[in-house]
Amino acid sequence: MCAESKRVEEMNYFELLAWLGIGSSHPGGFPATQQNLEAMQVKTEEYLLDAGCGSGLTACHLAKTIGCKIIGIDINPQMVEKACQRAEKEGVSHLVEFMQADVYNLPFADNHFDLVIAESITVFLDKVKVYEEFYRVLKPEGRVADLEMVLIAELPPNIRIQMEVCFGSGTNPLPYEECLNALTQAGFEDVVLKNPQRMKNNGNVIFNELKKDWMLVKGLAEKAAHLPSLITRLQKNAGFMKKNVGYFGFGLVCGRKPTPPPLPKKVGFKDWVRQKTLLIFKCRENP
Repeated sequence: MCAESKRVEEMNYFELLAWLGIGSSHPGGFPATQQNLEAMQVKTEEYLLDAGCGSGLTACHLAKTIGCKIIGIDINPQMVEKACQRAEKEGVSHLVEFMQADVYNLPFADNHFDLVIAESITVFLDKVKVYEEFYRVLKPEGRVADLEMVLIAELPPNIRIQMEVCFGSGTNPLPYEECLNALTQAGFEDVVLKNPQRMKNNGNVIFNELKKDWMLVKGLAEKAAHLPSLITRLQKNAGFMKKNVGYFGFGLVCGRKPTPPPLPKKVGFKDWVRQKTLLIFKCRENP
């Protein structure tokens, strides 16, 4: 539903981000993305899935700097449209493809990607279920890297209610250990946490990203002029994080899909006869 037919106050968090075209509202913003991409050591020949790609900022950055091929998926068609516009504008449409899809049911074959990346989507979802789907589409020895908000202190019930009002009823950050356990439950090995950080009280991430990204600045003044409640809504979300920043951190949860053990070799009829013959001769030699 578009903003023209739905008040800003009535939009859920995802609708608001999609309407604004924001693709780096995750903890740490794009600087955290850049830090984590260095830790991932993406190679040019690798094939990537950007799950929950938003407006395509990370995918297009990877295409420009690494030259790898990427598919970005997002459940919101507005995000997909903006991501396609970004790829075209930045000259990477030959490397990056965007499509609408659900992370619970990815439209890709088994063993398809070398790396799956995600940024601030699993905090709103069933983590094990999503990780199992990532596991399915990864090749053996493929990797997953999920930048996610986590709890670093127990969240009081009243603060949890406020959090869900701001970000949606499914918002469920977990402690670091439980995030790692979710990857292990999905089948991943070598599960590790990289670049763990406390959430910083640096104002509204959304406002910061609006200043940097041409995709976001485009048309924003007109939106704000027609919908003055937009600023109020953004300040509400920023105010919650500023007041409760001590409960939250973020980090890159990583894992590897192991190579399955080789199947036992089938014994043909000739091999069976040979084995039986050898066994008979052994028995005769050692009665």
